[in-house]
Amino acid sequence: MVEKPVVAALLVSLSLPAGAAAQERDDRRRERPSHAALNLTVDNFGISIGNSRGVDGLRLNFRDDDLWWVNGINFTLWQPRHNYDAVINGLALGIIGPQAGWINGLAAGLAVEVGHQMNGVGVGGLATVSNGAFNGIAVGGLATAANADLNGLGVGGLASVISGNTKGLAVGGLASVINGQVEGIGVGGLASVISGKARGIAVGGLSAVVNGGVEGLAVGGLASVVNGGMRGLSVGGLAAVANGGTEGLLVGGLAAVAGGDMSGVAIGGLAAVAGGSFNGVAIGGWAVEAGDFLQGIAIGGYKVESWDLEGLIIAGIRTKAKESLTGFAVAGYNNVQGVQRGLTIGVYNRARELHGVQVGLLNYAGNNRGIWKWLPIINAHLN
Repeated sequence: MVEKPVVAALLVSLSLPAGAAAQERDDRRRERPSHAALNLTVDNFGISIGNSRGVDGLRLNFRDDDLWWVNGINFTLWQPRHNYDAVINGLALGIIGPQAGWINGLAAGLAVEVGHQMNGVGVGGLATVSNGAFNGIAVGGLATAANADLNGLGVGGLASVISGNTKGLAVGGLASVINGQVEGIGVGGLASVISGKARGIAVGGLSAVVNGGVEGLAVGGLASVVNGGMRGLSVGGLAAVANGGTEGLLVGGLAAVAGGDMSGVAIGGLAAVAGGSFNGVAIGGWAVEAGDFLQGIAIGGYKVESWDLEGLIIAGIRTKAKESLTGFAVAGYNNVQGVQRGLTIGVYNRARELHGVQVGLLNYAGNNRGIWKWLPIINAHLN
């Protein structure tokens, strides 16, 4: 009598090869899918019903598998598989969605997926995805994604994500994310993020972030942040920040900040700040500051401050020039810690070295002698 454990062991040992053989047969079938079809064609022109390799005309199939080509109309009911070598020229339609390596024409379904390149129009109820470049119009109910370049229009109900460069327009209901450079427009309901350089427009409902510099327009409902050079207009509801060299206009509800040198106009509800030099017009509700020198017109509700001030300077409380002031300054307290050349008007004017005129209740000129250092109303040193 054979013990039950021994019988069980024999059954298991016999079943393993059978299972492996079945798996091998399945793998072979997968490698060589059936191309059974009813072809009503002459020299491949006509109508094909089933999983044919291809047709020039109309092809109807439940589920595409290893399609080669269609020139005309291809309709597949279910989600295709192993279709990344297929080329469809014309209409690619599906209930779940069409899939092919290359689609040239119109593709529509619940999800549109392209393995290599899309040229034309792709409309996906949920998503339109190209693993290569997309040239044309891509629309996804939730998302549009291109893992290479986009040349044209990409629209996603929630997000538009482009891994390469973009020439055209990318729009996302929540976010537009472009990992390359942009020549065109990026728009996100909440955020527009561009990793490369933008030549055009970046608009985000909350924020617009461009990490490679901007030549054009960047607008964020709360903040506009440009981490490279900026040439054009940057507007942020709270802050407009450009961390590189800036040429143009910065407008921030609270602050306009240029991390490097700036030429143009900076307007901040509280502050206008340049980390380097500033040439142009700077207006800050509280303060205007430049890290190097400030040349042009500066108006600060509380103060204007820089190493060197040159031009027309107006401050509600004080101006401070750490090295020199050249031009005309008006403030409650004008503090020139170096050389003043020009006119200052204030309650108290002070210059370590004066080559001009001071008008105020009390004036100090460090290079005058004796009692002439301190004078009320007016003080001067004109050589």
